[in-house]
Amino acid sequence: MQKKKVVVTGFGPFRGFEDENPSSVVIDELKKTGIDDVDLELHKITVAYEDVSKKVPELWNEHKPDLVIHLGVHPVSKTIKFEQQAFSDGYCSNDVNGCTPEGNRTTCSSQEEVLKSCIDCDQLVINVTERCGLDGEKKYGGLIVKKSEDPGRYLCGYSYFLSLHEDCSKSLFIHVPAFEGECTKEAVAEVIRETIKSILGYC
Repeated sequence: MQKKKVVVTGFGPFRGFEDENPSSVVIDELKKTGIDDVDLELHKITVAYEDVSKKVPELWNEHKPDLVIHLGVHPVSKTIKFEQQAFSDGYCSNDVNGCTPEGNRTTCSSQEEVLKSCIDCDQLVINVTERCGLDGEKKYGGLIVKKSEDPGRYLCGYSYFLSLHEDCSKSLFIHVPAFEGECTKEAVAEVIRETIKSILGYC
């Protein structure tokens, strides 16, 4: 069986996570373990609009992936969020270089204000919860997965909109929490691994 090509990105340090970004730590964990029958392309992107505007289309063009997963960190503890959609404008917050995109909009040619992933996040929550045995209490310190429809108006939502513009059937953004207690980097990486396998239809 030909391996599926999956691109996974994480972000570098930024405000509140100056030492390390949990999304980059998950990238490191995936690099250690890999995923059976998956050709993983793992990348870390600077929290900068210019870098993201260049890097995201490059990843699509260079790798012709079967799936692109962007990872970012959010402040909700012990919760992994599958983001269903992203927005074209409202990107007013400065990146790590003190910059915002021109017109506070994404750089792609899409005329849409909102782009949605064709991946069913409601069903994905059900599938991943079952695959990982997440009970919201004991497993991984109470770690849960849930659907979200607001990835924010920063580099997370910005990168996601660019990928949805490339192919909404092969794109997903996932927000991961900071690590605490039994909600370890290994636990979060395992849930991300099972999420990828679920989307690809692997057992």
